[in-house]
Amino acid sequence: MPELFSLDNKEFSKKDNEWQWTYSWLITFYFNTKKITKITITDHYQQEHPKITNELILNIFQTKLNGARREPRKKHGKRNIFVEERISYDGKKYRLIFWFKDGTTNHLWIRNCHPQD
Repeated sequence: MPELFSLDNKEFSKKDNEWQWTYSWLITFYFNTKKITKITITDHYQQEHPKITNELILNIFQTKLNGARREPRKKHGKRNIFVEERISYDGKKYRLIFWFKDGTTNHLWIRNCHPQD
């Protein structure tokens, strides 16, 4: 299977008190008709769900959200927040919380992912 993404940066944000990994897509990836070139995943989800990996999150995005059109579920300040409930992947269901990185239309920021029943 060809590589789908590459790690560009891994850093600890003192401001947010979390690890952040930024990946570039090596395939064409669209969300809400916008070509997405970067995805940043924070370690927020690992505090309660250590079995979930960044690769799992990226694979869910690639297989379930590539080409998807979704409406934001809520707002946080000026930011539109997307909440994907009960996404099936590899026989399990997940909840994802993400948004466009502030000031961009090509960079998604993933804050949380956790399993659901």
